[in-house]
Amino acid sequence: MCREILMDITDCEGDAKAGIQTLPVKYGKEMASTVAMGWSIVACISACGESLVKWVPIGISRLMSMSSGADAMSVTFPAARKLVLSTLGGGLFAQKTYQVWRTKGGDVVLAEKAVRDGLLGVLLVLASFM
Repeated sequence: MCREILMDITDCEGDAKAGIQTLPVKYGKEMASTVAMGWSIVACISACGESLVKWVPIGISRLMSMSSGADAMSVTFPAARKLVLSTLGGGLFAQKTYQVWRTKGGDVVLAEKAVRDGLLGVLLVLASFM
């Protein structure tokens, strides 16, 4: 959703001329960049959510020495990999969206760069599910 709104910001003038009622056309680029930032935060938390649910209990059990080292390690590495990939991907995309939000959606070139560079973040999040 966030990426789509950023793409709408970059295409706002063309959409307005064509009569397409996108979020930035109807409510302005500032509102659209704020909504995109909100969706970016939700996406980042959602991407990390599954990994955190798996990682936190493992970490607590290891701290309390409830499980053997071998059992904990076999579960910990995949969970840690997922957490790292989802955090890096979500964080990268949130950081790019934040840059657009700081300009209140006014810097179209920065929004285009955020859409392009944000693909790496999306790929990292998708890789966390493998």
